[in-house]
Amino acid sequence: MKFFLLSLSMVPCLLAPVLSHADAVYGGIGFPGATIGYDHALNSAVSVRGEYSGGLKLSRDGRREGVDFKGELKANSLGVFADYYPSAASGFRATGGVTFNDTKASLVATGNNASAQINGKPVNLNGQTYSVDLKYPRATPYLGIGYNSLHNGSNAKGWGFFIDAGLTIGKFKTSTTTTLVGVQGITQADIDAQTSKIRDGVSKLSVLPKLTAGVAYAF
Repeated sequence: MKFFLLSLSMVPCLLAPVLSHADAVYGGIGFPGATIGYDHALNSAVSVRGEYSGGLKLSRDGRREGVDFKGELKANSLGVFADYYPSAASGFRATGGVTFNDTKASLVATGNNASAQINGKPVNLNGQTYSVDLKYPRATPYLGIGYNSLHNGSNAKGWGFFIDAGLTIGKFKTSTTTTLVGVQGITQADIDAQTSKIRDGVSKLSVLPKLTAGVAYAF
């Protein structure tokens, strides 16, 4: 019985490190766009976060060497992260987690008195289109570092600020469409070979940066 009562008396002490740390909501701006999230402290060293980042939409039109082009990039993501604070008295943190992405890019090129080589074959591009679509994986691992001013050893509540920088790790899926098949001796095999070259180039871009700074409110 004494052991049971002693065990019960220790429960508040065991729970105190968890209950004493404030949770927070936060919002910021960066890449890929605006961010909102919720931060739940498990103890003085570890917290977990869920956040949405997105709204980024970039587009560009232009002409180069007789080719009219139109490019577009859209990026949105949901993230689930775990933060580790090496020191309870410091706001510096290391972060790992997973992002769930809706990130894609496209480029549509239309020939205007231009010529090019497709798989080594010369072709007049006048009036022809060649489109490249890139899509980032639905789920990617994330690694990063950051700083949270509210995590300073005093269980601070109220307003603070944060900054996070990291990388999502994944490779774009590449697909192409074109009106060139059957034109001037261009075959589907030529297009597939050209697509493979583009895919090899894109595969070198195996990470995307993520950078956010903003304010947080702990309660």
